[in-house]
Amino acid sequence: MRINEAYEHEPILPYQSEESCPLNGCNKVSTQCVDVTASVILSPTAVMGSPTVTCQGNPTITCATNADGTMCTVTMTQKVCVSIPVRYGTTISTCDPTITCAESCIGCGGC
Repeated sequence: MRINEAYEHEPILPYQSEESCPLNGCNKVSTQCVDVTASVILSPTAVMGSPTVTCQGNPTITCATNADGTMCTVTMTQKVCVSIPVRYGTTISTCDPTITCAESCIGCGGC
């Protein structure tokens, strides 16, 4: 892209040598490259729904008597299936963008 295509809204004036600059000023074009940084912060979200519980099969029961015969311990074990719906997502917030001068560049093609 030629520079006059990039700046069609501003006419490009012919180059004036230093000796021919008028007293009221002369037209010059300067270019500076900059680095613009825009950061975003992602935060996790997780929303739990209502769980559902279903029994799987029959329970197993074990009974153990202590050594002196004064008590029994009954253990019941049931396999259960717990389903918990979870909606995962993120929230996004933005930081203020920053700008810093980059190394100088030659013309618009160097940026």
